[in-house]
Amino acid sequence: MADGGASELIMLISGLLVAGIVTTLLIASWGGLANTVETAQTQVEANSKTGAALASDPMQISWNQTACNLTLHIQNTGSLELVTDNIGVIVNGTGTTINHVQLLGNSSVWVTGEVAALHVCPTGVNMTSGQETIVTVIVQSEYYQGIAGQHSFSEVVRLV
Repeated sequence: MADGGASELIMLISGLLVAGIVTTLLIASWGGLANTVETAQTQVEANSKTGAALASDPMQISWNQTACNLTLHIQNTGSLELVTDNIGVIVNGTGTTINHVQLLGNSSVWVTGEVAALHVCPTGVNMTSGQETIVTVIVQSEYYQGIAGQHSFSEVVRLV
């Protein structure tokens, strides 16, 4: 009888140790999952506060083939400041080089309502005046709670 009680006690202690280890792992996993959900929620919030739109007349976009200069005016329509150093422009499905970004207002930062002139060079794309083309612009905001928001939009524009 004494042997049965000792083995039951060993099994009980082993079971409690395993349960403790499993509980610790579950709590650690739950904490990681909670952090992931919080990060995703912050990313969604940052993205919702980031916005931009074409401020130029889409039927009157300046294009100079010789100088490889497509001029776009982009307005910050979000509530977060946009970063002028991190803009992407795609013309007719081809990546471009941004030669110059200039804020047109009195502000030195791209805040809500401010317009920036982008001078873009779509290399490897032959375009002519009167042609309609698709332009996609991708902007990034300043960091919001440690995460940068992103926004993109596409417009059909006519070159002049």
